[in-house]
Amino acid sequence: MLAIGDTILRAVNFVLLVIALGLTGSLAATTVYQLNPQVNFAVFAAAFAILTSTFYGVLAYLFAAFAWPVVLALFDFLNIVFTFAAATAIGANIRVHSCSNQDYLDRNTIAQGKTGRCRKAQASVAFLYISFFVFLASGVFSIISVFKGGLFGGSRNTSKV
Repeated sequence: MLAIGDTILRAVNFVLLVIALGLTGSLAATTVYQLNPQVNFAVFAAAFAILTSTFYGVLAYLFAAFAWPVVLALFDFLNIVFTFAAATAIGANIRVHSCSNQDYLDRNTIAQGKTGRCRKAQASVAFLYISFFVFLASGVFSIISVFKGGLFGGSRNTSKV
């Protein structure tokens, strides 16, 4: 079973990741003339994080047999890396200029001349970075759980009679 604080973090992160997945999925679906590997990676990172953190986290919360601290720590580490990389990749590509600057919009491969795409990209960067920090906190819970309960959740303490 997971701690209540870890469960709350995973629930908050689920909401953030669904929003990020919607924004990045919309960017990927409305691409006009160029492929955007940064956007595609952000879609992957959000979907992977939802599957590994939320759904596995729910299973680990409901069924103690799934609550292997080493697996949760591994998933949290991967999600930390993926969400940071996705947010940074989009942020580096859009270069965080004003979405009302048409010259900037026309030259940006993610915005593709559209203000709406620019705003979606900026919002997805924000939600992915917030999710990264939530994963960082969740990763601390997972690492503490590994050191406290062992790799697979077995207790080291034996009862003395």
